[in-house]
Amino acid sequence: MLKTSKQRQKGLKRKNRVKTLVNKNKVKKLVGELIRESGFNPEEERLRKTPERVAAMLKEIFASSKKDPRRELKVFKTSVKNEIILIKDIPFFSFCEHHLLPFFGMVHIAYIPVNGVIAGFSNFVALVKVASRRLQLQERLNDEIVDALMDILKPEGAVVVIEARHFCVEMRGEKQPGTVIITSSVRGKMKEESAQEMIMKIVRG
Repeated sequence: MLKTSKQRQKGLKRKNRVKTLVNKNKVKKLVGELIRESGFNPEEERLRKTPERVAAMLKEIFASSKKDPRRELKVFKTSVKNEIILIKDIPFFSFCEHHLLPFFGMVHIAYIPVNGVIAGFSNFVALVKVASRRLQLQERLNDEIVDALMDILKPEGAVVVIEARHFCVEMRGEKQPGTVIITSSVRGKMKEESAQEMIMKIVRG
């Protein structure tokens, strides 16, 4: 029996649906225990709803943690020349996998298309969002974004620069508020020194 187009679409939606790993009931219990072990009473009125709020927050934040970021890039062909395209100041936030504290900042993406093969600007925003909404390292986030570009768009070269503040730096250890950490991942023709210098000048304004 042949499936109708609607049946096929429903099947694809079920296949592509990402199930969150966050079990709200378990998280609520664990957060209550964490509050107690940190020296506070989770039964106090002011803290009574905190476990539930934290569980809901984590479920929302990590809802796409198993999605493949590369799926966010929808390729199409244009008549543009093989010049550098730069998408600057894409805001993001993520969680440091070492301390479970947030880090946040801006992502800058540049690439040189081949034969006019590009992706829409909003695709890059979605790519950054999916890649960052999980437990991460800033350096890995760089690599995951730039490798997605190279795999899907197959450009002559690409570079991803991330500027971020880390609460694990600002709240613990040396406690240096306002410290900005800059990392980059470079592929293909973007490894040429002149290209990197130009990108950093644009990023720095």
